[in-house]
Amino acid sequence: MSKAEATGTLDPKDKPLPPNGRPGTSGTELGLRANREKASSAFQRAQRAEQAYRAKRRATYAKNDIKAAKEHFKNSWVSFKAGMVYSLQVVRAGPAVFSEGVRVKRDAQKQKREVKRREKAAEKKRKLEEAIKKAEKAAEDEAGSAEAPAA
Repeated sequence: MSKAEATGTLDPKDKPLPPNGRPGTSGTELGLRANREKASSAFQRAQRAEQAYRAKRRATYAKNDIKAAKEHFKNSWVSFKAGMVYSLQVVRAGPAVFSEGVRVKRDAQKQKREVKRREKAAEKKRKLEEAIKKAEKAAEDEAGSAEAPAA
């Protein structure tokens, strides 16, 4: 029995060659394969970590957006309720607004009529004063002509 057989280990020199006649893979090739597999798994872990980071970041932004949306909806609901209350008040006050408009129009027409009446009265007064002046002048002329022939 040989020493290799007694210990149960094979001497690399005693290994049989593969059928193509070339020696088996070297330790360098095995090391390179192991490094490539390690790098590949590290790259996959990095990709998963990057995706997890992006998902977490998007979730954080989405949570902030949800808070902002809730706040805006809350404010819009308050504004909507206030708008509805004021709209109801406008509808209830509609007749008063309408009658106010009618009253304002009526007062404006009344003032126009008053202005026209005053202008008409002033014109009448002016014509009457002119007629009185003409009558006085005619009376003076008659009085003056009645005295003149006596001279």
